[in-house]
Amino acid sequence: MSIFSVRLQEIREKRGFSRKEIADILEITPRAYQYYEEGKREPSYDKLVILAQQLNTSSDYLLGLSDTPR
Repeated sequence: MSIFSVRLQEIREKRGFSRKEIADILEITPRAYQYYEEGKREPSYDKLVILAQQLNTSSDYLLGLSDTPR
């Protein structure tokens, strides 16, 4: 798995969101979101921004460019 997929799952769980809740926020199917966490797909830039905002973290953290979540 990529650092993105690992961090995405970890921070989602830490913030108390289900996969379905995040998928609904992103307006994608739960399966499509699951592919992000499995490292099979990567979100578009727009979806990455929404993920960072909703999960109260930085896109740099999700992408592995920073080790500080905020």
